[in-house]
Amino acid sequence: MNIKILQNLFVRHNAIDSHKPSIWFIHGFGDSGLAYKEVFGSVLDRHFNLYVVDMPGFGASPLLSDCTSIDQQADLLSKVILLETGDAQQVNIVSHSLGSLVGTWLCQKLKGRVHWYFNVEGNLTVGDSYFSSKPLEFDTAQEFAKSFYQEIFEKAKLEERYKRYYCSVRLANPEGMRQWAKSSQEHVRENQCGFEFINLDCNKIYMWGDVDTPLETQKFITEHKIPNKLYEGVGHWHMIENTYQLYQDIYEMTCNA
Repeated sequence: MNIKILQNLFVRHNAIDSHKPSIWFIHGFGDSGLAYKEVFGSVLDRHFNLYVVDMPGFGASPLLSDCTSIDQQADLLSKVILLETGDAQQVNIVSHSLGSLVGTWLCQKLKGRVHWYFNVEGNLTVGDSYFSSKPLEFDTAQEFAKSFYQEIFEKAKLEERYKRYYCSVRLANPEGMRQWAKSSQEHVRENQCGFEFINLDCNKIYMWGDVDTPLETQKFITEHKIPNKLYEGVGHWHMIENTYQLYQDIYEMTCNA
């Protein structure tokens, strides 16, 4: 794994080969590129240029005063991808949780450039906002952060997956989390984000587990015949809980389509 800074974004990457297609990884609410740590050394590492991004205000990337909303950050990342990959190179997108709003918008902005979009437990319905709506319950970002730190810490005592998430949450800028929460709500309302995903015309799949996915979202997947892959017994962080199978499936789908 190597690192570079692109437009003030902290990016983990492997050895870049201009002849290989790229995969860009987007984390969820309060998270960071640490969620995808195991991708370096996976089957994807040998066949793709991997870019794991810390979005502004998360992980090691500073919160940018002129780029705080989730849609502004999607615009920024689309420009970064174009600058890094040129005009012709094929790209693939992997996104997680609320970061899948960004993933969906990247597919819209990059249009014919996107070969595959892998939406991992992303927001499709209002029910998926069980963490990302929490900042709106508090008067200030600092009050939210204090409560959220304690909530995730208690979960981390019992579950390994929350230990990794807790590390990222403590790095996240509280105001950055609050801005993602505020600016995402209009896109989550009435399941708009789910319908945007449905309307994408690139290769796409929704990857989910039956442990944490709300019943509302499971019903939405079935009713709208969304292309999907279910992993039974897996929770929200497939990159941590289901590492080998997730990356193996992404490799096989990307290479066979």
